[in-house]
Amino acid sequence: MGHGTWCVGVVVCLALPTAAGAQLAPVGVPSGAVRLEADGSFETWDAQWFDGEKEPLGADVASPALGTDLLPFLASSESVIQQITGLTGFRLNLGALTTDAEVERGIGMFGISLGITRTITIFGRMPLVQTRVQHHSTLDPAGANAGANPGAAQQQEFFSQFDAALTDLNARLSAGDYAGDPTLQALAQSTLASGTALRDGLFSLLSDPETASPFVPLAGSDAGVALDTRIAALQTTLGTDLGVAGFTVAPTLPTDALTAAEFETSIADPSGPVGMSTDESLIRFRGDAEAGLALTLVDRWDKGEKRGGLRAAVDGLVRFPTGRRGRTDRLLALGTGDGQTDIEAGATVDLGGGRWGLRLEGRYNRQLAADIVDRVAPPGQPYPSQDLLAVLRFDPGDETTFAARPFFRLAPTLAIIASAERWHHGSDSYEYGSEAEAILGVDAAVLGEESDASATVVGIGLTYSNPGRLHAGGRGMPVDAGWSYERVVGASGGRVPNAHRIRARFRLYFGLW
Repeated sequence: MGHGTWCVGVVVCLALPTAAGAQLAPVGVPSGAVRLEADGSFETWDAQWFDGEKEPLGADVASPALGTDLLPFLASSESVIQQITGLTGFRLNLGALTTDAEVERGIGMFGISLGITRTITIFGRMPLVQTRVQHHSTLDPAGANAGANPGAAQQQEFFSQFDAALTDLNARLSAGDYAGDPTLQALAQSTLASGTALRDGLFSLLSDPETASPFVPLAGSDAGVALDTRIAALQTTLGTDLGVAGFTVAPTLPTDALTAAEFETSIADPSGPVGMSTDESLIRFRGDAEAGLALTLVDRWDKGEKRGGLRAAVDGLVRFPTGRRGRTDRLLALGTGDGQTDIEAGATVDLGGGRWGLRLEGRYNRQLAADIVDRVAPPGQPYPSQDLLAVLRFDPGDETTFAARPFFRLAPTLAIIASAERWHHGSDSYEYGSEAEAILGVDAAVLGEESDASATVVGIGLTYSNPGRLHAGGRGMPVDAGWSYERVVGASGGRVPNAHRIRARFRLYFGLW
C-alpha cells in the first residue's frame, strides 16, 4: 500500500461514525479514567506590535544616530567632551544601527489527568521549552563622529608628558619664577588650573579604568579637531610663554568609525559598561509546570443519536515557577518561564446542534509577585549597563482571555474549527527589593512602562474526539487529537509578538476502574 493511500485510510477511519461522537475534546475525564496528554506548539515571529502599529522585532535595537538614545551611559562622556571642547551641542554618533531579529519557540507539554468522579478531574502538566533568538546588526558609518576608544596603553605617552608639564609648571610657580611679572604670573596660574581640569577630563574620558568611555570622538570630527586645537594651544602657551618644554604629543583618537562587529565586541566585553553578549540565544529547559482541578457542571453533549447539546466545565490551576527567566546578559533573550507563580481559573461552554456548534472560553490569570534580578531600564533600551542590575520585587499584570471557537462537523468525531481570541495583559509593577538595592536616581517602575497590552488572535484547525469505549454504547480507542494554525492580527498598548503559531494535540484515555 502506498503512503498516500495509507494517509487517506487513516483519515477515513478517524471520520467514520461511531455510536457516540464528540469532536470537541472535553475539559474533564470520565470517572475512573486516566488521560495521557502530549500537546505541542511551535511559533515564530520577526515583528512585533507596539502602540497598535506593526514594526520589525529589531526596531528597539535600531537608531539613525546611535548614541545616548540606546546607550544612556554615554551621557557622562558627552558631558566631558562638551566641557573640554566647548561644543555644547555635541552628541556622540556611532552611525546608523539597524537590526534584523527572529524568535523561534517550541513547547512540548506532557501531562496526565485523572477522573476522580463523574464531575471532578485532577491534572498535572510539565512543559519542555526551547527558545531561539537570532539577530543580525549592521552599522552604517555615514555621519558617524565617534569610534572605539584606542585604550589606555595608547594614551600613556600623552598623559606622561602632560603630567610632567603640569608638575613643572606648578614647581615654577612655587619657586616664584613668574613673580616679577604679574601678567605672566596670572597666565601661569590660570594655565595650571585650566590645564589640570583638561587633563582630568581627558583622563576620565580616555584612560580611567572606572570611567573611560568605550567610544570617543574621531580624530577628524568636530570634537576631535576642537580637542586637538585646545591641546595645541595649551602646548604653545606652556612652551613659548611659560618656558615649560617637553609636552609635544597629542592623545590618540580613532580614525575609523565602528563596524557592527566591533560594536558588538565592545558591548559584549565583560569588563565594559554593558557586558551583554550579542550571540544567538538558545535555551532548552523545562517550562512552568502546572497542576489543577476541573469540574464538569453540565454534560448533555452528543447524547444518543442527538448531535450537539450543552456542555460546561470550569477549571483552576496553579502554575509553578519551574522554568528559567531570560538571561540579563544576552540581547533580546527569552526564557522558558516567568519566574513567579500563577493562579488561573477558566470556564468552557460548548453549544451546538447538528453539524454546527460553538465553544466559548474565558480565563483569568492572577500572576503573583516574586523576587527577581534584572537590569533597571525602560523596555526601549536594549543595552542597559551592568551597574543597573538589582534585586527587584516583580508583580506582573493579570491576564484575561476570551475566545469563541465556531466549528462545523465533517463527521461525528471530526470537525473543522475556527477561533477568535482576545487577550489582555495588565501593567507590570516593579520596585526595589530593599532600600539597599535601590539605584540612586533610577526608578524601578521604568521596567513596567508600556507593559499594558491587548491582542487579537485568529486561527483555524481540525479537531477529533472519540470517547470510544468510555462512553455508553461507544466503541474504539478513546482518543482526542487536534491541529491548528493561529496568528496575531492586531494589538494595542505595549509590545506584543506578531507570532505565527502551530499547535498539535494528542491524548489517549485508559480506564482504571
